[in-house]
Formats: sequence, C-alpha cells, structure tokens
Amino acid sequence: MLTKEQRVYQWESRSSSISSDRLEDDCLPRLSRAIATYRAKIGEHLGRVRDATRSALKGLRPDRIEPVIKLLDEVSTYDWPRGRRQAERRVKVFEAAGRQHPVVDRDTARSLLGAAFDPIPQRHDEIVALLYADYPEFHRLLAFPANYSAAQLRADYDLAQAQALLYSATRVAVDARADFKHILQYARLSRLLHGIERVDREGYRLIFDGPNSVLRHTHAYGVDFAKFLAALVQARDWQMTAEIVLRKGWRPLTFSLSASDGFRSRVPAPALFDSDLEEIFARKFGEERHGWRLRREAAILEAGRTLVVPDFVFTHEDGTEVVLEIVGYWTPEYLKEKFAKLATVNAPNLIVAVRKALAVQAGALPATVLPFSTGLLLRDLIPRLEAFRPPRP
Repeated sequence: MLTKEQRVYQWESRSSSISSDRLEDDCLPRLSRAIATYRAKIGEHLGRVRDATRSALKGLRPDRIEPVIKLLDEVSTYDWPRGRRQAERRVKVFEAAGRQHPVVDRDTARSLLGAAFDPIPQRHDEIVALLYADYPEFHRLLAFPANYSAAQLRADYDLAQAQALLYSATRVAVDARADFKHILQYARLSRLLHGIERVDREGYRLIFDGPNSVLRHTHAYGVDFAKFLAALVQARDWQMTAEIVLRKGWRPLTFSLSASDGFRSRVPAPALFDSDLEEIFARKFGEERHGWRLRREAAILEAGRTLVVPDFVFTHEDGTEVVLEIVGYWTPEYLKEKFAKLATVNAPNLIVAVRKALAVQAGALPATVLPFSTGLLLRDLIPRLEAFRPPRP
C-alpha cells in the first residue's frame, strides 16, 4: 500500500468532491519499461534498481513516479541479512578500526573488513553495501514475477491511490445489491464496525465505521477502510461514498466510487455459489418459476448480535418475500453453531433446508423445515413457498 505522502488526487472546491488519480493509456509504455528494468536488475541493490527505474519512467508525471516504484517494490522479492548478526559484524569492524584510527591504508582497511566479512568486494560502493546490507537501500533484488504486466501495474496503481485517499476517511457508506456475504466477511476482517439499513427490496446501505473512530480519527482507522476497498471492488453492483478530511478543521470532501469504475484487486472475487448443492438447485429452479423470482444471497438478516446472509431469496410477484438457508453436511461443531445462529434469526418467512437426518433437530427452529436427501426437490419447496403468501380475497 502507498504512503500518505505518495497519494495523488484532484479535488473540486465548488462541488466539495475529490477523486483519486488514475493512469491513462499512454502511460502503459513507460510502465512496461519500468517492469523491464526490474527484471534486468535482479541481483542489484534496491537503491540502484529504483534509480534505474526513475530513468525508465522519464516522461511520466513526476508525482506518479514514486508511487509506481513503491508498487513495483511490493511485488518484488528482496533478500537481506536477518537478525542481529549483520549489525554485530559491522560494529566489530568499526571497533577494530577505532583502535587503529586513522585507517588510511587500503590493505589495512581490507584486513579489518576481512576479519568480519568474506569475501571482500573490490569496489568501494560494494564494500559500503556489504557493511550495510541490512539497510533497505542495500537490500538485493532476488526475484520479480514473470507474468506481471503493465496493465496489472496500472490496475494496482489505480486501486492503491483510491485506497490511500481512504486513509483520511471519517465515514464510508456502501450501497450494495449483491455479494452481501463477501462484503460483510471482509468488513469483519478489516475490523470495521457497521450499521445496516435497507434501501429498497433489493439493496442495503452499509455505514462503515472503524473501532478507532469511537474516540478519534486515526491513520490506522483509515488503513482499515483501505484494506476493505480491495475486497469491495471484487463485488458486483455497489456504490461507495466516503467523507474525506484532508486536514484537521477542513470541511469534508465527497469521494465516490462504484462497481462500474472498473477497479481490480488480488482479493479473490466472490464465488457465485458456495457448493455444488446450491448451484444445482439454482440451475434447476431458474430465474423465475410459478411467479417466484430467485436471487442469490440477496438479504441480510439479524441473528442476535450477528448477521446472516441466507443462501437464496424468493420474491413473488405479489410482493411476498421468503428466504432459504441450506444447511449441508458439515462437522458437528459447525452444525451446532449454525443451528444456534438460525434460532435467533429475525425473519418471519424463513425456510431452512436440512438433510433428513437433521430434520428433527431443525424442527425446533423458528422456521419452516425442508428436509432433503441428496438435493432439494422443487415439488417439496414450492408448496412451502406458497404457504407464505397472503390468502386470496
């Protein structure tokens, strides 16, 4: 991730809006030269690699050069002496030289170095690098990914700049219409607290806050938002609005992003289905049947102090909504936790599909039970769905 000093943005005072920097198509040739430089410099020190890359990026807007280099460093593999040994050997050389101060003879200097290091380089700059090999400037480039492209670097840059702008976020709201389980999972992993409100029949608004914000805004709190964004961009059908305060006392600026902006990250995209059982059932039911429309993970339910995203939501053309949670075959510990959570779900129209061996246990839940053997049968499901519809006048 970029540092606060490496972020590049544009803001409009009249509209109180702000946007993060994105690279244009004509930047790609320079990015390709920068990548080629890293590959050609394997075995060199980090300082030399960076200097050569700055030359390769000549012509790129100056404020973009260091962020690009930082991202290239992040995908590279560097090697350096670990632990205290390197510092101890350096001190040993300095103590020995101090006893013979001043050391002006080349052979004496090499002898002192030889007592701690072997072999001794010939060039002066290499001797300095040997002494300070544990300093970042002298870390040695060990490897660079063979398949990393200019297009990937551009995508990493665009996302990293958006993430860096969120370091100064005080509030983030996400309107989502899909992939709720994915979004909530990474919100928890990013240590973000959130409030949830339903926007309409198909969407929710998630108001994100960080644990540090309870007392005050901190950089760590903004980093939590940045980590979350890397996961959010892999979801579908979302819009994000963040309040950005660049300096204390300044008025907030609005930073807006959406799924249509085309950001990408290395966080795995959410799988369309969690299991073959769900996929087979969805394919069998289709998008619509008997007036019922099927949507995947399209609701968020309260379950005590936690949240549940059911596997499927059925919406009838008369407005009736029913949620379906499928409990497959898992460990006893998982089943115990799952049933405990479902027992506290606040959803009047809930169907829980379980294997027949678990039907009696599931009968205690505040839900309609749908037993199955190997797969869910539509002839068993449809009557249970219809039972939730209001009686016809």
